[in-house]
Amino acid sequence: MKYNTGCKYFDKWFELCDKQPTSIWNLHLRALILKKIEKQHIYVDVKKVDKLIKTIEKYRPYKLAPVQKFLHCIPYTYLAPGIKAWNEILIESGRGFGKNAYVSDYILGATSNVNGIKGYNVDIVATSEDQAKTSFTDVYNAIGDNTDLQRAYKRTLVEIEFVRTNSKVKYYTSNAKTKDGLRPGAVVFDEIHAYEDYDNIKVFRSALGKVPEPLTIYITTNGYVRGGVLDDLVTEGKECLLEQDLESKLFPFIAVIDRYEEWDDPSLWVKANPMIPYLPILEQEYKDAFRNAKKRPHMKVEFITKRLNFTMEDTDTAVASWEDILATNQEVNWKDFMGCSCVGGVDYASSRDFIGVGLLFKKIVNDNTKYYFKHHTFIVEESLKLVKFKVDLDRAISEGLVTIVPGKTMDPRYLTSWFLNEVKENRYIIEAIATDDYRYELIKDDFNEVGLPLTTVRSGPISHGKIAPIIEKLFADNNLVFGDDMMMRWYTNNVKVVTDGKGNKTYQKQDPERRKTDGFMAFIHAMLKRDSIRIATMSNINKGFKTYTY
Repeated sequence: MKYNTGCKYFDKWFELCDKQPTSIWNLHLRALILKKIEKQHIYVDVKKVDKLIKTIEKYRPYKLAPVQKFLHCIPYTYLAPGIKAWNEILIESGRGFGKNAYVSDYILGATSNVNGIKGYNVDIVATSEDQAKTSFTDVYNAIGDNTDLQRAYKRTLVEIEFVRTNSKVKYYTSNAKTKDGLRPGAVVFDEIHAYEDYDNIKVFRSALGKVPEPLTIYITTNGYVRGGVLDDLVTEGKECLLEQDLESKLFPFIAVIDRYEEWDDPSLWVKANPMIPYLPILEQEYKDAFRNAKKRPHMKVEFITKRLNFTMEDTDTAVASWEDILATNQEVNWKDFMGCSCVGGVDYASSRDFIGVGLLFKKIVNDNTKYYFKHHTFIVEESLKLVKFKVDLDRAISEGLVTIVPGKTMDPRYLTSWFLNEVKENRYIIEAIATDDYRYELIKDDFNEVGLPLTTVRSGPISHGKIAPIIEKLFADNNLVFGDDMMMRWYTNNVKVVTDGKGNKTYQKQDPERRKTDGFMAFIHAMLKRDSIRIATMSNINKGFKTYTY
């Protein structure tokens, strides 16, 4: 297929995606870019990119491949003059792709007349000095190898400056307390798979904005730290790609094999490292590493994680794939369940932050039993002052999924009012409202006072172990429906399944502070009482059940 985007470097890479195996994420990326061109009229400053590529190929010891030229367009893609289409760039690819070379080449353009912005400093950050110095040293040596560059730059072993624009390049490590006075145009975070928290990132990114066209670049292979910065960014990137989010300012280039089964097919390795076809030595390194991986189990994990960018433990710990979580977004009209039987669920870690409530229905559809969960979240206002949760709460509030409760603790009457209002408006027949023993003791009086049938369910390995295979199958068969509920998608994606030495499974949080699971656990509590639900069929939906009054 031929493309005509107005940028030949976009067109060439888009065409290559049709001709060679490409990660599903980068196919989604292509679709997103085309959509942004159509809807937002984003454009590439082709003159700058042409000049950059000419500079790179003049002063660097290689010619650029189409994928590299494509990626060099992204910092110079705009919504409007001076407003970047993306102000964060994530490049996650297999080892040997040339991520540090990309940064070095970017620096030659960003600090020079190619970019043309005075004082456009570039700070390179990593968790170790050796890693932080990688691209810096690369630029330092490139200048030393070229007389023209030596005239244009001043350089020491700790700072490089393009004289005409007064743009400086420096490198830093993970001591986040000594960076007052930063004034970067761009910040590069190298190998973010090693970052367990955001301390350093917050310090450096908070300095952006003093110089026009601020940019953050994250480069990395996959790693072994789970629940850290990389997982957050990749999750955000995948959500952006799958939902084709035009408003996101994160550009996620995620090169990875799509399934574990692809690891031993050399023809598919290009998905994780699109530079393999252009670098015979790199291809041979992959083949050698593959031979070792087949003989030595510990090398197999290294090969799959670092060379192919695939997280092996994903299939063991995730409640469901992100695609299956998205599949819960099936059209549903909750009025269709008017007068139907259901069970409720309530969960919260603390009465001081998030409280998830919901109602669970089941219905026979084409001989399959489908479960429908109608959810709502209450959030204590005070908790939002303490932690910035990684979810768009403004959007959730506008969509009617979240209510902010004033004060420092939750008044249980908000919860009882929600259930009573659902009964009043929809004549739902609530057979039971499930929660665990601890929550039951805290809210039972308020529920009993208004006649709501609060009951307890066991929580932990025994009950979770029984329900886990059922939950897994519901997701896999797309027989679980949340409707268009971004909060339930977020909750579900925040849950991990932990298996102990006896094979018992429990649902736990990926991150105790920033990733909440209350809505999902309310769903689990309700599922443990699912046998109390009288199945909804089209006949009894239309006829309506007997109405209960609470």
